[in-house]
Amino acid sequence: MTTSSRSTARVPSQATPHDVADPAAFGLPHPSAGAEAWYLNGHLRDEDGNAYTWMIGMLRHHDVHDDAAAPGHALVSVRSGPTGVSRSTWLTPPMHDTVRKALAGDTAQDHRVREALTQALADGPLLPDRLLAEPVAESYETLDISFGDLAALRLQEDGGYRLAFGDEERFELVLAPAKTAVPQIDEQGRYPGRLPTDADAMTSYFVPRLHAHGTVQREDGTQRRLEGHAWFEHDWGATYYDVQRSPGTPDHTWEWAGIQLDNGWEISCIHSRTSDPATGATGLEFTRATAVDPDGTVSYHDLTWRPVKHWTSLATLNTYPTTVHVSVPDLGLDAEVTATTAEGEVRTLVVGRAMWESPAAVHGTMGTTPVSGTAYLETLPTNTIGDIEHYMRRTHDIAGTEAAALYSPDPRDEAALGLLTGTSGLTGLDTSARARLHQAVSAPLLHLLNNPGRSWRPYVAATVLCLLDTDPEPYRPLTAITELLHLSALVIDDIQDDSPTRRGRPSVHEVFGTAPAITAGTLGYYTFDALMQRVPQADPATMLRIYRLYLRDLRAAHAGQALDIAGHHTAFDEAVTTGDARPLLDEVRTAHRLKTGMLVRSTAEVAAILGGADERQLDAICRYFEAVGTSYQITDDVSDLYGQVTAEEHQQGITTRAPAEDLRNGEVTYPVAHAVARLDATDRKRLRDTLRQRTDTGARTACRLILHSGALEACTTEARTLVDEAWAQLAPLLPPTPHKAMVRALGWYAAQRETDGFFRGTAEALPATQN
Repeated sequence: MTTSSRSTARVPSQATPHDVADPAAFGLPHPSAGAEAWYLNGHLRDEDGNAYTWMIGMLRHHDVHDDAAAPGHALVSVRSGPTGVSRSTWLTPPMHDTVRKALAGDTAQDHRVREALTQALADGPLLPDRLLAEPVAESYETLDISFGDLAALRLQEDGGYRLAFGDEERFELVLAPAKTAVPQIDEQGRYPGRLPTDADAMTSYFVPRLHAHGTVQREDGTQRRLEGHAWFEHDWGATYYDVQRSPGTPDHTWEWAGIQLDNGWEISCIHSRTSDPATGATGLEFTRATAVDPDGTVSYHDLTWRPVKHWTSLATLNTYPTTVHVSVPDLGLDAEVTATTAEGEVRTLVVGRAMWESPAAVHGTMGTTPVSGTAYLETLPTNTIGDIEHYMRRTHDIAGTEAAALYSPDPRDEAALGLLTGTSGLTGLDTSARARLHQAVSAPLLHLLNNPGRSWRPYVAATVLCLLDTDPEPYRPLTAITELLHLSALVIDDIQDDSPTRRGRPSVHEVFGTAPAITAGTLGYYTFDALMQRVPQADPATMLRIYRLYLRDLRAAHAGQALDIAGHHTAFDEAVTTGDARPLLDEVRTAHRLKTGMLVRSTAEVAAILGGADERQLDAICRYFEAVGTSYQITDDVSDLYGQVTAEEHQQGITTRAPAEDLRNGEVTYPVAHAVARLDATDRKRLRDTLRQRTDTGARTACRLILHSGALEACTTEARTLVDEAWAQLAPLLPPTPHKAMVRALGWYAAQRETDGFFRGTAEALPATQN
């Protein structure tokens, strides 16, 4: 491939864009553009009838700070065929630097996630992104761009294109346009940007159909001839990355189908939305169909886009439509576009975190005539994590779906009830018995399961697998195991603490009665086996190890609960007398580690064993997630002071539990223990006496003493130190991935869920009187 210049130098300012109204100019570079992309996909068959599909995306982006800097390049490739699916993403050092700067300056991102990702990216790309050390070779006068042996695209003298790509399988294709390029979306080909200023608006043209032929050289060295058709889109504009995105800036997301019908029509369907990074709330921006008839005439139409089926990735928690009903009334088109595979996610920080891409089949009608064809479906979701807690809460729906195998909302579901109660194939149950059993053992857990809490524990099960480069999809039931174990413990805990509410609703025992709640909560502990049978089984020795550790950690959790119920009053009294809170803090730490830390550790340990962790990794993973669980319990004690909500929720008057409920019950919590070490003798005795009152008045007084003592700062410092020290042991043992950064951010979340100023600003307001 010949080039007139290379990307190691900034494009001369006098370079001018090509006139795309000239069909021969399609695909030619626009050197002055801040961002430019070439996107191609295709459907092929070899001489044996085997199907191949592929997508190639090439991106060039200039440095938004330095006009003299070399542009960055990225390559995204997805290929499928008889041997399976292959995905790869590559970026040059300047592109990596651009991505890192964009993330560092994106204050719309949760600050913990932003900090963790920025730190991780300082050492290089995060897998599966890989660094392309050699500069990309490209021409500024004609389309001629090469990513070395990975991919190359060139305009030929006859107006066709030569495309080469692949690694283990090597594709060499010639693409001959069957129709001329047309502007997409409107006559100017203008695609609105994602920023409020619209500074990142793009111009978009595409060739709707190209004849494709060539060869594929397979891994075994054999070669096959290929024939088929392709799609080619070219986009350019000012910038894609904005390094100063402010909080609340909406994400620009889209869903797209590039349809090629057998009757000679092609339709590009775009459904564009805005999305709130924190809440996920979406708003429609526009929908548009760009249609090209068999003669090549282009027209623009209103479009109805209705997703029919979805798939949620356990790796990223992004949800993608996999079957879409599209309707273009002007053309009389009604069709369903169905992806050939649900799991088409492409993970790359080049687009924020991930996108989804899949070949698809099209079936429907055009007027009164049946039509069919092929397509590509693509989704760019909201990739900004505006709030890590809201983000992790997405695992709740996944856990609920998996839990339905036992806890079905339908009392007539014999299979689920049989698994839950152990009656499958053993005891025939009539309709009345099934209904009564469902009400007795299913409904109490569903009361909590249908009311999501923080739901970060199921996230642990998924992300540990990803830490070890293990596909989490076959292990979805682990999310339900984790959630059901936690919910069962909550049911029993609320009974023992006489808590009237949980997650803003009456506690299970308040609704169903204490005795039924005990039975239902205890039964939840025994769902482990039924759900574990639904994941890929390791060898018998490994599975036996997993069952034993689960039982061990369940016993440890009960031991922690026992210590919690017994209280720490003797040690508390001694600390009040002496002013030495160290023995008291040790007691509370032990209870927290056993009660909460061990169950979080158990979740991580099971996932790590199934994910193939070596013994060093396993030990460090266990220690880290035990620290995360313990730290979360510390900050849970802190958040009890204002009702188990975030600072923002409290300011809005939202509570999920009564404020200072633990203090009103006279419990010696982490903040109490740290306060003892910081109060003088008089205030220590006041704290002890107010706790013994077990009243609202006493709780308010105790709360003020704790808030003014500096105990909350001590709690968050201890929690942060706990996870930081455990992370220092784990981090060197993990490959560099976005999941590694997310696990780091999870530790920070567990250790300090609120801002320091919130505690000081609400000292006089908490807790509110509860009558």
